[in-house]
Amino acid sequence: MFNTKTLLTAASLAILTAVGIGSASAQPWDRGHRGDRHFNDHGRYDRHHGYVNRMHVHRSLRNHRLSVISEPFFMRGRYVVRAHDRFGRLVLVQVDPYSGRFIRRL
Repeated sequence: MFNTKTLLTAASLAILTAVGIGSASAQPWDRGHRGDRHFNDHGRYDRHHGYVNRMHVHRSLRNHRLSVISEPFFMRGRYVVRAHDRFGRLVLVQVDPYSGRFIRRL
C-alpha cells in the first residue's frame, strides 16, 4: 500500500512538473507596446490636460489673495478656475498650465 501511494504521488508530481515547464516557456502577454525602445506615445495625452499639479495652481492663487472654490478645468489652452477674491466676489481666473502662473481675471 505504501509503495502504491508513493508511486502515485511521484507520477502526479512528474505530470505537474512537465505541465508547469511547458507553460513557463509560453510567450509573454502583449501589452500593446511596439517593441522599439524609443517609441513615445505621449502626444495623445497632451491635448486635454495641463502640466502643473492642481495643488500648485491653488498655491499660486492663494498668493494673489484668491480662495479657490472649484477644480481647475482646461479651456482653450489654459486652466480656468472659479474663485472668490478678498471681498467675496466671484471671479474667474486664467492660469498658465505649464508654469502655474496667474495670467488674469475674467
